[in-house]
Amino acid sequence: MIIKQLKVKNYRTLEEIDVSFIGYYTAICGKNNVGKTNIIKAIQKILDSNNSIKFRFSETSMSIGSFDWNDEITGWKRESKEDISIDLAFEIRKEIDSAIYKFITDLIFKDEKSTTFDKIDLQVKLQKNVKNETKYTVLINGEDIGSEYQSIEILKRLQNTECLIFHNSTRENDFERFIRKTDRVKNFISSDNLETINKKQDELVKLVQKSLNFHQKELTDLLGNLEEKYEVSLSIQGINLEREQIEISLKEKGGALPLDDWGSGTRNRTLIFLNLLNAKRNQKSSIESDRFTPLVVIEEPESFLHPQAQAEFGRILQDLANTLQIQVIVTTHSPYLLSFDEPTSNILVERNTNLRSKKPSGSNIVETSGNKWFEPFALALGVNGEDFGPLKDLIFNKSSKILLVEGDTDREYFKLLQDEKHKDDALVKDIEIFPCDGADNIKNNILMKFIKSRFEKVVVCVDLDRYDEIKRVLEKNGFKDGIDMFPVGIENIQMIEGLIPGKLYNDIMRKNEDILDLSRTAAMAGKDHAKNAKKDLKKRILEEFKKEEIDNETYCEFYKLTKKLNKSLK
Repeated sequence: MIIKQLKVKNYRTLEEIDVSFIGYYTAICGKNNVGKTNIIKAIQKILDSNNSIKFRFSETSMSIGSFDWNDEITGWKRESKEDISIDLAFEIRKEIDSAIYKFITDLIFKDEKSTTFDKIDLQVKLQKNVKNETKYTVLINGEDIGSEYQSIEILKRLQNTECLIFHNSTRENDFERFIRKTDRVKNFISSDNLETINKKQDELVKLVQKSLNFHQKELTDLLGNLEEKYEVSLSIQGINLEREQIEISLKEKGGALPLDDWGSGTRNRTLIFLNLLNAKRNQKSSIESDRFTPLVVIEEPESFLHPQAQAEFGRILQDLANTLQIQVIVTTHSPYLLSFDEPTSNILVERNTNLRSKKPSGSNIVETSGNKWFEPFALALGVNGEDFGPLKDLIFNKSSKILLVEGDTDREYFKLLQDEKHKDDALVKDIEIFPCDGADNIKNNILMKFIKSRFEKVVVCVDLDRYDEIKRVLEKNGFKDGIDMFPVGIENIQMIEGLIPGKLYNDIMRKNEDILDLSRTAAMAGKDHAKNAKKDLKKRILEEFKKEEIDNETYCEFYKLTKKLNKSLK
């Protein structure tokens, strides 16, 4: 089952919202108390078995539902006595949701000879009025089925199928209710093997009891005169697999960081992984009436995890959701849990919390799109937008070795050095060469601390004119001069172009006198103009340099640097 859309009116802080869910992974983000959890609660009101349909009787009416209008109505709508409405649309797939697919087709399309569609678009609308009367409307493939009986039966079937797995990472008390002992060893043993194990258990219990009987006599003797009043007895209740828990961990093939090393987040991570696997087990059930793909909702999966582990866990959660085809919805305060592969699947929630404002304090969905989609998230999460830009491509980078350089042009020079024509002097290829868009981004202490811990090996190359100030920052994060950070350039030309032989460099500059004059003029016009002109000049020099033959004379200074880098990156 996949949720496609949620529309809510007058429920808690959700005065009126319309949320679309894209793909198998969705991250609902925002500050505290903006309404993220209310979006989840709205989904639960329809799908969670803990909110299953109940009949309530009063003196004047009978109502259906598990929540009270007075408790859940949007505060500033109480006087208007408007209805609460929750409208949830999702997709039921024939092969992997057969438990509900077959139930619906048998109930609704029983008079038709055959149903040829591979999926059902199912829509459930819940309305609760001020009298606490509840009305459910069910639409199949866009058409109201009309029958109240059929609507209720479909909804009961959904809830009884336990189509929603919910986990709040921040609340330890929720663990047992959430997993329902799904992490017990017994659940992972086949019936045939379990019978064999039980026989071995009986033999082991007898052996243990025999040893205890020996010690029981010894303890009785120690009682001395008290043995007439007291009797010592040693026994065990048996070896019970129901009490034994199983731990699960993931390690990427070739990865440098086993997830077992994540510290206090291990328990939380285990529960999440186990339930994803149990969801997959339901999806693959050989019994058609049991086969269903539940929705997995996780509140704050980043809890108990440091930033490095959050980044890894976020990437793995997304990979599992897409590969297993299980919809995972998370609420989060962490930028590391956002989807960078599919930005439209991230939902940013905001709320007006200014008590002096005349504007109602309802929750709203923020529009985020385009190349700068991450900036509103950065602002909401307290991450500086300029810092977040270069960070976004590093978070889910799968390389284990990173070479950080200042800009795109620098990256092109190092890519040239990876050409096989350089033979033994070539720069190693099993690295990611990453441009940071300027030395100032490398000065970001938090960013560099994250990068240093995130990857197996990180080496930084910075223009000579900025090296001393960058060096002081990097040293605080464990970087060492000449080992994993290097200056680039010479005294007269304190940037990567300084590695070009002097005569060749001067010849290139004479050929490009026009762009050089433009660069000088721009420098007087302001910082931005100077920066752009400098980039244009660097690109022109690079293009001219690419035309040169690859030989020791042309690349002499470059080879000195690659020799050091290869030693560091090996």
